[in-house]
Amino acid sequence: MPAPPMSRPLVAVASAVIVFHLGSVLTNVLAAPSGPWPPGGNLATPPQLAFSLNRELAPRYLEPLKLTHNYHFADNRPGRPGVWFEVRLANESGRELATLRFPDPSASAPVRHRQSLLAFALADDQPVAPPTGEWIAAPGREMPTVPIWDLAGDNELRLRPVPAHLVPRDRMVYRPSDWSLILARSYVRHLCREHGAAKGELIRHTREAIPPAVMFERDVPPDAFGELVSHFGEVTP
Repeated sequence: MPAPPMSRPLVAVASAVIVFHLGSVLTNVLAAPSGPWPPGGNLATPPQLAFSLNRELAPRYLEPLKLTHNYHFADNRPGRPGVWFEVRLANESGRELATLRFPDPSASAPVRHRQSLLAFALADDQPVAPPTGEWIAAPGREMPTVPIWDLAGDNELRLRPVPAHLVPRDRMVYRPSDWSLILARSYVRHLCREHGAAKGELIRHTREAIPPAVMFERDVPPDAFGELVSHFGEVTP
């Protein structure tokens, strides 16, 4: 039965709202990077149109509705490195109060699962592109800095901010993702408040997965699968 003439504008408005809502959710899904391709490689960039639209729609429409999940779930990727982390808490004088390990072996299975997801999120390092030319700071302003992982010993890294124009060009340089930095600092602050500590440091331990090609190699370096320790730096509440 056709709708009465007076209800057709209302139907059109309601249809437009539904199309806009579903289109916003779909755009957020399409704007997510895919991969890694091949397994262990780099993520593929999303379509530029979807990325540009989502950059405008997500903060204004999807975030207030709590609909920013892009429905890309982490599957079972055996090529991912094993990762766990510890948080060392200290008082104002620097005396260590406690060292907490995550995932906590004594925690329940659901809690350990959430802690393991946090650990994997902390291991999302990103390559830093070296400068392509000479940079000059604007008058009265300092050169922007980039936090990078700097060698501090055998199998040990420390987070160090360097001016953008001094990023090393003779080797691959990596940095934590912005999201992993937010997670690390916020979780350390939470633990400091919970345990009455004045400061804390998150230390990440990673170990690369053993590739199948190792079975066909005769001489494997003894330290090829050692544990890499990365210090995120001291955080105060």
